[in-house]
Amino acid sequence: MTFRGLALVFLLGGLVSAAAAGGRFVPQAGKDRPRGLSRTVEFDLSYDFSVPGQTRRVEFRVVVPQTIENRQNILSVSYSPKPSRILDENGNRYAEFVFVKPDRHVNVTMTVKAELFEYDLLTARLSRGAADPASEPFDDFLRHEKYIEKDHQLIQEIAEDIEGETDIDIVKSIYDHVLDNMEYSGLGRKDWGAVKAVQLGKGDCTEYSDLFVALCRARGIPARVASGYTVGFVSTSSRHNWAEVYLDQYGWVPFDPTAGDVENVMIRGMAFSRMRPAYIYVSHVRNDPVLRNYNFGAYRYWGDRITFKDSIEFRPSAPLFPETR
Repeated sequence: MTFRGLALVFLLGGLVSAAAAGGRFVPQAGKDRPRGLSRTVEFDLSYDFSVPGQTRRVEFRVVVPQTIENRQNILSVSYSPKPSRILDENGNRYAEFVFVKPDRHVNVTMTVKAELFEYDLLTARLSRGAADPASEPFDDFLRHEKYIEKDHQLIQEIAEDIEGETDIDIVKSIYDHVLDNMEYSGLGRKDWGAVKAVQLGKGDCTEYSDLFVALCRARGIPARVASGYTVGFVSTSSRHNWAEVYLDQYGWVPFDPTAGDVENVMIRGMAFSRMRPAYIYVSHVRNDPVLRNYNFGAYRYWGDRITFKDSIEFRPSAPLFPETR
């Protein structure tokens, strides 16, 4: 893709390095918090650009984690260097960096400290009353879009066979269908989307989430893909995609189909309704127009080709044990 004939746009596609991450689990509940555990984490997101040739300008946008009720409380965010500007669009916050006549090596670092809350179907049942559907715009989370092809005949045929008397029953049947018909193939280099996931019967967390969301939408249940990072998961990458579904009784509730893909039926059932406080939410926009339909971030440049690498490093903290009080 070109921009004014000179700029190339790239997805932040480099593998994010995994790191051993600690965090203090603390029982927490209060007027404005869900019941369950919380943990505080601090991490550095680093973005490195190598500029070997004659490049006149580099522009870089990245999504910044925000405080989200019941999910996370962002305690601090710092940048090096300071962003050229901060944008708030589509429910996301973005930091934009502009480098004119850049040096041969350019680094952007964002340091985030966050409190993560345990929030899942079980927690929602314990801590929330009925949600107000009138306050939620659902059109974006019921539509057909790239990668979430809910109107495709293949997706519609599967959705018609999904059984369940309540929305929760239907969501559980969709969850089980995804796990029964998908095989985790390891971290992929490109996104395939829901239809290709069905055809291949395999994929990574992105395909699991895209298919799960597409089937929910095909049944008229608002759903969206959540993008972010996970703390302490054994993986080649801390970057992760999961899903959220809107249930009339509870509002938006997260589910992670990839985490439930195990043979043990009991553990699978628990994974449907339980998610530990290990999820750092970054975005709910699957095809982000601010990032030219990518997520996490994107860059463009004028001049000779540059190379890019990103990483995440969690800072050491307390052991992963609940505190007793």
